[in-house]
Amino acid sequence: MKKLVSVLLIFIIVAGSIYFYLPSYLSVSSNEEPLEITVPKGASLNYVAELLYEEGIIKSKLWFKYRSKTEGVDRNIKPGTYVFHPNISFEEMFTLLQRGTEDAPVIVTIPEGFTLYQIANRIETAGLGTSEEFVEATVAYFEKKGYTFDTSELFFEMEGYLYPDTYYFSEKQTILEIVSILAKTMEDVFTEEYKRKAEEMNLSPHEVLTIASLIEREAYNDKEKATIAGVIYNRLQKSMLLQIDATVIYGIGKGQEHITRVLYTHLEDPSPFNTYKVQGLPPGPIAAPSKASIVAALYPEEHSYLYYVLGEDGHVFSKTYNEHLNNVDKYRQMVNQN
Repeated sequence: MKKLVSVLLIFIIVAGSIYFYLPSYLSVSSNEEPLEITVPKGASLNYVAELLYEEGIIKSKLWFKYRSKTEGVDRNIKPGTYVFHPNISFEEMFTLLQRGTEDAPVIVTIPEGFTLYQIANRIETAGLGTSEEFVEATVAYFEKKGYTFDTSELFFEMEGYLYPDTYYFSEKQTILEIVSILAKTMEDVFTEEYKRKAEEMNLSPHEVLTIASLIEREAYNDKEKATIAGVIYNRLQKSMLLQIDATVIYGIGKGQEHITRVLYTHLEDPSPFNTYKVQGLPPGPIAAPSKASIVAALYPEEHSYLYYVLGEDGHVFSKTYNEHLNNVDKYRQMVNQN
């Protein structure tokens, strides 16, 4: 009997807690001041829920998503800038979110390691202009800034100089303004400290971005970037060919087309980007490097590795060619087993 009474008492306490606190948990937040948020074009329901929760407009992302789906709002949320007054109800919020406004930003995500050509296509897909207009704008920006590095062997002057990130653009912005934002973001990332470090290493910023782009395309994850950077510098110091497949891929496709597999015939390609044939660094970056890759290029790990090959959980590094051949055999066995 005592056990039954205890169970009933616990049930009453839990039920009472739910009765008093659940309505508050599931309600829209009672803010004292109006709150403004901007929902970009292409925003998912999860994105909107996270945005509303972070701004303190809702108390439960799960409840917001549940009600949005059950009431058919989830597929009708419009982009725009919204102002939510204090004590707004879910019904009022849903009405606003389905109405939309004209000044919604266009959200564009440029992944790390994208080429300029891929960035141009991403801008076109977002409806901000054609890829051709974007490329032309990069040329105009290059000429306006007066960069001094040699461009005679480059496919795109601004390759590697547009920073990969998530951007919020206005449809009213020109293509040149968009290019300027991407380029200036890279300029901000490449700080004065980085410039001084590059000078200490007897490298130009162009060479650092080139090395960073190689690291970006080669590294399996951020953890091994400094190690790969060390391999690149070790091979350069010993006057060894870099023999980086990503440079071959970039050269054959002239920065545009992309081959999925490097064949032995590709290694004979006469492109200045072919590091199986050309000594030293390629003439310029082959992709847009992240900050982590730039840092790795400036602060490489000191070691004696000269080779690496993909393993089960990243790259496997070796100091001698024989060790490398053994690792290559292990990689082939792993691929064949899968």
